[in-house]
Amino acid sequence: MTKLILCLEVLLVLFTSCNKEIIDSEKDMAIDEWKVKKIRKEGGSYLYATEDYIFKFNTNNTFNLNLDVNGCIGQYIIGKGSIEIAFPSCTEICCDSYYANELIHLLPEMTRYSLENNRLVFEGQGEIIFEKKE
Repeated sequence: MTKLILCLEVLLVLFTSCNKEIIDSEKDMAIDEWKVKKIRKEGGSYLYATEDYIFKFNTNNTFNLNLDVNGCIGQYIIGKGSIEIAFPSCTEICCDSYYANELIHLLPEMTRYSLENNRLVFEGQGEIIFEKKE
């Protein structure tokens, strides 16, 4: 009986620490601004950012994205390694680059994320790679 209780306690500690790690990574994502480094449509080649495209998570499940000229806002839902991103609403002050347009159209195609050190990766029908903005 004591072995059973000990095993249950060990499992509880393991599950709790894993859950804490996920929550901590979500907090890390939310407090930082992320600079888009490169994007790739499914089956395509990488396109590298030529400007500073800044992605910022907000605490109310919204995000902001700064493009060449315009700014965007959208909603997201995040889970354990999964993410859903709604198509963003953007200002239309002027014309953004081809890259910026590809980026905003790629966001809703993302379904997973991973976070390691200063690098955030969205994956789905393509890939978006970010670095933590310094």
